[in-house]
Amino acid sequence: MVNKLRKRAGFTMLEIMTVTAVSMIITMTAIPNMITGISMLRLRSSMTSLAGVIQNCRTLAVKNNTAMTTHFAVSTYGASNGVIAYVKKASDPNPVSTTDSQVQLEQPVTQVTSLTGPDAPASAPTLGFTAATGSPSFSTTGLPCAYSGGNCTNSGFIYYFHDTRTSSKTGWAAISISQAGRLKKWYWNGSIWTD
Repeated sequence: MVNKLRKRAGFTMLEIMTVTAVSMIITMTAIPNMITGISMLRLRSSMTSLAGVIQNCRTLAVKNNTAMTTHFAVSTYGASNGVIAYVKKASDPNPVSTTDSQVQLEQPVTQVTSLTGPDAPASAPTLGFTAATGSPSFSTTGLPCAYSGGNCTNSGFIYYFHDTRTSSKTGWAAISISQAGRLKKWYWNGSIWTD
């Protein structure tokens, strides 16, 4: 009776090694997908925060009855660089201050001027207007404009961002502002731009 109980108790070394090997294979397969998924969530979070600051710029322009501009600046944090977007009066040339409406994008999300690089999107989003890439301003009526020397000429804009953590064809985003003021977030899924 004692011998029968010993034979049934516990797992054999072969069973434990098999379960461990299968678990390791599943984990090694899932980790790259998890890293890409987390990076995409961070990129989407950054674009949502940036859209909020741009929308706040429009609100302040109407509320204060003056042209307001969203600026982009690269700031150093320890060993890495990050992008800050902040709002100031269009005529104010000073750098960001603590009183400005601002957002810091998730690191290492960087602003890029063109879609270049090994896994860059093959094309830009279809906008329906010719986009400017300077700092977006909003007039006192809340329409987007290119501010220069006291004049605010109605214009649409587009900005591109890349999350350098991902090693796939994803990790690219864009924010466009139409001439009518419609804000749209775009994400590259590896073959087309989606929202």
